[in-house]
Amino acid sequence: MVQELVKNIKNWRVNSSIVLAGTFLLVVVAWVFSGQIFGTGETPADQALAESEDEIIIPSVRVRIIIAEDRQADVVVRGRTEAIRKVDVRARTAGPVIALHVEKGAFVKEGEPICELKIDAREAEMERALALVRQRELEYNGSKKLKAKGVRSETQVAADKAAYENAKAEALAMELELENLKMTAPFDGIVDARPVEIGDLMTISNICATVVDVDPMLVVGQVSENVVNSLQVGSVGRADLITGETLTGRIRFVSASADEATRTFRMELEVPNPDGVIRDGITSEIRVPVKSVKAHLVSPAILVFNAQGVVGIRHIGKDNVVKFQPVEILSDSPRGAWITGLPEKATIITVGQEFVSEGQRVNPTFESEPAT
Repeated sequence: MVQELVKNIKNWRVNSSIVLAGTFLLVVVAWVFSGQIFGTGETPADQALAESEDEIIIPSVRVRIIIAEDRQADVVVRGRTEAIRKVDVRARTAGPVIALHVEKGAFVKEGEPICELKIDAREAEMERALALVRQRELEYNGSKKLKAKGVRSETQVAADKAAYENAKAEALAMELELENLKMTAPFDGIVDARPVEIGDLMTISNICATVVDVDPMLVVGQVSENVVNSLQVGSVGRADLITGETLTGRIRFVSASADEATRTFRMELEVPNPDGVIRDGITSEIRVPVKSVKAHLVSPAILVFNAQGVVGIRHIGKDNVVKFQPVEILSDSPRGAWITGLPEKATIITVGQEFVSEGQRVNPTFESEPAT
């Protein structure tokens, strides 16, 4: 009985191994065929579909071919108008103001009186000085006659002559003192300020008025180091004022040394102002033509910035791949902006440039009309 039991156990183990082996074989076969049955593997048809999907998402842009033109390059400088001369008319003697001959804003001629001080006792002192001159003159003439007769020494004659010359000098000083009572315009110009009124007591060096010479007028600016050598004294330039006026003149001065703080050079453009309508201190933009360059005319709307903040144009190259080209803006005009930096012939993106990036392939549509 025991032997029969052992025999049954051995038969059961053999049958279990066969079952396990068969089960494993079924699992392997099912795994191999599962990809084909359920489509989890990548077939050639699947690859073609994926490539088709890639073509669908290629962005479309509008492009235009532009060709460079010869354009005059300008050095552009921000500046302001500045009077060629501005002088404070100061008192050269002391006294109360007795008369004011011009008002603020009035035009004055050179030598025209502006302020006048009270004469006080100066007139009497002048009469006394003149009387002393006459007396010293008589004494000197008499001394010369006596010397001719031999009764006057050379030393006494010299002393009388010195006294006479001294009296004349004092009289001249009094005459100048009287002239200083009237403060006059040093040149033709406009009275820009007059800080005194009748009755004010002025002392020496007090300001009577400020006179500004407005013709010609200067337009001044600070030029950077990289363009200062392009400017020459005598070159023609243009100034566009913030008030709307456009002035033409010539460069009068370019500094030979840089400002220590800004490392820039002062430049002065002299422009005519015969009517005095251009005022001192008006903001302006100076443009000086320096050379001819190849430039493109584009709409400012198509200019973009890259990740580094550099302004440029997105255009397409070989295989319709997007390129970013930094550009320099030469000038603005009603037709658009003149720029340099692009190839002489370029295919620029006019619509959609904000949504593509450098190195990306695009689907271009060409246009014939200028971008707006």
